[in-house]
Formats: sequence, C-alpha cells, structure tokens
Amino acid sequence: MENLIPQESETIAAKRAIRLSEKLRRAGEGLKGRNAWWSDGPLELLGLAFIFSLNFYLVVTFFGTSAPDIPYSGPVIPLFAKMVEFAGVPFSYAVQIVNAVFYLFFPLTYYMFVKKVTGRKLISLLVVLFASLPLYPFALVRAAGAFIGGDGPHMASLTLVPLAIYGLLGFIREGGMRNLIIASVSSGIIALISPFGFLTFALFAGITAFSEMLLGTGRLKVIRLLLVLIFAGALNSFWYNPAFFYWMITGPMGEDIRVTVSRLIPTSFFIIPILAAFGFLLFDRRPSLQPVFLASFFTIAFFLIVIAGGGLFPSHPSRYSAEFGIALSFLLGVGIVKFAEFLKFSDHKIFGKINATIFANALIVFVFVILVLGVILGRESVVLAEEKVLGIWTGFDKGELWTSRENFDGTPSFFGYSITGSAILTLAFLGIKSRQGVAH
Repeated sequence: MENLIPQESETIAAKRAIRLSEKLRRAGEGLKGRNAWWSDGPLELLGLAFIFSLNFYLVVTFFGTSAPDIPYSGPVIPLFAKMVEFAGVPFSYAVQIVNAVFYLFFPLTYYMFVKKVTGRKLISLLVVLFASLPLYPFALVRAAGAFIGGDGPHMASLTLVPLAIYGLLGFIREGGMRNLIIASVSSGIIALISPFGFLTFALFAGITAFSEMLLGTGRLKVIRLLLVLIFAGALNSFWYNPAFFYWMITGPMGEDIRVTVSRLIPTSFFIIPILAAFGFLLFDRRPSLQPVFLASFFTIAFFLIVIAGGGLFPSHPSRYSAEFGIALSFLLGVGIVKFAEFLKFSDHKIFGKINATIFANALIVFVFVILVLGVILGRESVVLAEEKVLGIWTGFDKGELWTSRENFDGTPSFFGYSITGSAILTLAFLGIKSRQGVAH
C-alpha cells in the first residue's frame, strides 16, 4: 500500500509546478531556439539583400546630389571621397556617394552584431527593419544627418560601431587575435571618421562589457575591454597625438561633451546604482537574458543622453538621437520576438478561439509587412527632410578640429606616429604568433 501513496514530488501541484518551470525555461531560451528552415543558407542572404535594396530605394536620390560643404575632423571621409573623385566625380558629389555607401552598409553590420548577441536571425532582421524606418528617431535621423544636415562623418561612423562591438564582444568572451584586430581596428577607424562616433562606441562598449561581467570572470573581461581601447587609441595616435587629444578634451572643442557630462552627473548618482543593482538582480549568470539586458540598457543610456543633450523630441534635437533610434530598434525587435515566443509556449487560446502558436506567427508576419511598407511608403519623408529636424553639430566650427591639429606638429606629432607604428607592429606580431600556434 505504501507504494501506492504518491510521494511529495508526485503530487498534482508539484507536477504542475514542474511543467510551469519547464515552460518558463523554454521561453527564456526562446531567443536562441532552433533555427527555422527559412532562415538558413541562401535565404538569409536573400533577406539581407532585400533589406539592402529597401535602404537603397530609400536614399537612391542622394547619389546624384552634392553633399553639404563642411570641414572634417578626421581624414577617412575626405580620403574615400578623393578616391571616388579620381573617376571624374566632383568632390562634393563624391562625398555624398561615400555617405550613401556608409549608410547602405549600416543594416548589414548591425545585423551581424544583433545576430552575435541573440543567435537569432529573425530578431536580427526585425531589428534592422526597425532601424530602416524613415521615421524619427530611426533612419530619418541618420539619412537626414548624412545627406542634408552636414553630420555625415558622425552618421558614417555609426556603420562601423556595430562591427567594432561585434569584435569586442567576441574578444571579451573568447579572446583571440581575430576578434582583437576587428575590435581595435574598427574602433580606431571610427575615431578617424568622427570623434563623436568614438564616444558612441565607448558607450556601447562599456554596457556590452558590463553585460559580460554579469556572466562571470569580470576581471578578465575588464582587462580585455581596456586592451581594445588601448590599441584603438594607439592606432589613431598619428592623428590624435596625446598632446592634441588632451587639448581637444580640455579646450573649447570639448565644450559640448563637458556640458552633456555635467548634465548627466547629477542624474547618474541616482540612476547608475539603481540600474547596476537591477542588472545584477535580474541578469546575473543568465546568458539567455543578455539580449534583453543589452537592448534595455542601450535604450535607457541613450535616452538619458538625448534628454541631457537637448531633448527627446524632434523640435528639441540632440546629436545622439540616431544612437537612441538604433538602441530602440534593438529593444523593439527583441521585445516583439520575446512576446511571440512566450505566446508559442502558452497553453491558452488567444481571444478564446485562436491557437497561440498561429497567433504568434501571424504577429511576426504582420510586423514584417508593416515595417516593409513603412520603409517603402515613408521614402518621401527622407527626401523632404528639413535640416531643423536634425541633431547637427552646433556651437563651433567643425573644421577647427582639423586646423587646430596643425598646432601640435613636431615632437607631439612624432610621438603620435611612433605610438601608432608600435601598435601596428604589436598586432602584426601577435597575429603571426597566434597563427603559428594554431599551425603547430
């Protein structure tokens, strides 16, 4: 008779609790679930080609226009434009072509990063479609800033930010010379395109590193983050030599940065401890929730910066509106797929009759269709965008950064070139050694 008496672990309540726990576990792992048949191989490339085509359709008219006549802080955009100019294209038109090429490749690099974080192609496609919407604060801000508002270098640098974070995330997690080179070279080029772009990279990098620290081995990951930043700084020291960099931060050039930081500091004393505690409590040792953490914290961080830097709404623009749009697209993509995954694991009927799985799949299809139509039908808003909507660089002449650099020739310049040369030789040596180690 004793064998017929159910144990405590076999009661109905216990079995229901086990089933519920299993559903929650599967829902938590939903972001990295099995790949669908339609997301593999050539069909993934077809999806990326389609998104590339949508963005090309959005900005194709700018290929035949002249870029705003602005000075440049770094040499990358003028160098690429000079290369295009050799084909007989006037320089201002060549700059616009370079801006358009950078704009078109942003969805591809952003897709790579989101896929690296989430392991899901569906989320990645949704995120880049959100980022491609010709609405504020998404593609409208980036396109108008690149082609109309005179903020082309800043917008161009955003194309390399996801690539640099992609390499950084791989290096923090796994190490490896390939990841170090991708992260340090990409972030170094970002600084040579736009100093503000490098600040964006630093913010993304700090949050990404913090999310990895929550998963363990925090000290090693901090060291790897610092190593990437050191190599990035060393690789562009030939341009931003130490003396010039110090003057750029402490002098009139850094006024906008100092004002934004001064506005953020009082808020940070209250918000950062709360966010840090929130992160530890909800995301500590939970790798399946890392996409949710990154999407949430990216959005919160740039929302606060937008507010501190001038305002969230188009009538009160901030230079970081584009970054806020990028982060918000990540949050929306993750949130929609997470909600759909939760519905798929639900035993209940939606509205009493509809199967939850069917409803979840229909929701994803509906969102895809709406986003594609939004990009196609919203093209006119990009073409007719007015400069007053944009978060443009104000407060001083942007060309002053380049011209001021000439005051730091001589010993400071030689020192900067020496640092860059040493960094290149070090990376090359480490790369050769790592390849020899693999060969052996």
